[in-house]
Amino acid sequence: MSEETHEFGSVDTQTKLNCLQEYLQAYAIALRNKGFERLYIDAFAGTGIRTVTHAALPIFEGGQTIGIEVNTPGSAKIAMKIEPQFTRIILVEQDERRSAALKKMALESGDSRIQVKEGDANAIVADICKSYSWKRAKMRGVVFLDPYGMEVSWSTVEAIAQTEALDCWYFFPLSGLYRNAPRDANRLDDVKVANLNRVLGTEKWREEWYFAGNNQSDLFGYREGDQREIDVNGIEVWVRNRLSEIFKGSVLSPLRLYHTNGAPMASLFFAMSNPNPKAKELGSRIASHILKVGRLSQVRSR
Repeated sequence: MSEETHEFGSVDTQTKLNCLQEYLQAYAIALRNKGFERLYIDAFAGTGIRTVTHAALPIFEGGQTIGIEVNTPGSAKIAMKIEPQFTRIILVEQDERRSAALKKMALESGDSRIQVKEGDANAIVADICKSYSWKRAKMRGVVFLDPYGMEVSWSTVEAIAQTEALDCWYFFPLSGLYRNAPRDANRLDDVKVANLNRVLGTEKWREEWYFAGNNQSDLFGYREGDQREIDVNGIEVWVRNRLSEIFKGSVLSPLRLYHTNGAPMASLFFAMSNPNPKAKELGSRIASHILKVGRLSQVRSR
């Protein structure tokens, strides 16, 4: 396996990348003659490619099937190919091997727009968001939050929303959320509680997700017998409402993505921080259409 190889995702991963590509393309065209610099931030850029293993025919009768590895563009390479071009492309990756692959890709491409930042995505994205006076800078952009798990802190999402200039595609870790919020409140521990508080930025989930216990509380404030009565669908709606509290533009109903075994994996949210009515209407209309196409493609592939 070379340093550029990066296997990840499920049957729905290409759908996610298609949504991103279609939005970046439409976004670049929409802002082409508006006088804005266009910024793309990829917070978990990986290696820039996605390696997919396809099953192959046996090399001889009764022999083993040997998989064929195929490299396809990941989110970083997709952004690089968008025309009209983004003014700046910032690729963030904490893993040293993946970061090295990104730097090699940027060097070999000769593309001066690309800046690779190695480190914690939360700190780097928050710093970028706070480094500009967005309106005076005449800069707009798109942030892609595609964490491997529950790495994104709510404070990072807030920093994006506060720019009032960045659109955000957030691959929200739905499966991680319900793994950390077990049905039985007695199975919650301090690690799970801390994870949920960090990702959601609030403790309100405690009282809004868990019900029907008696009056005797444990160390975490839960009563004996409390159960999580909100299901995956309810959690998804709750998260959308939570995002809508901070994004002044719009937050659309997400595209649900699934693990290979069919279990819910993540929710692909689109959120706009820009409160301008014209920008809100255009961005929401484009993203809504893209998400609708994504849902239709899921139906056809199943």
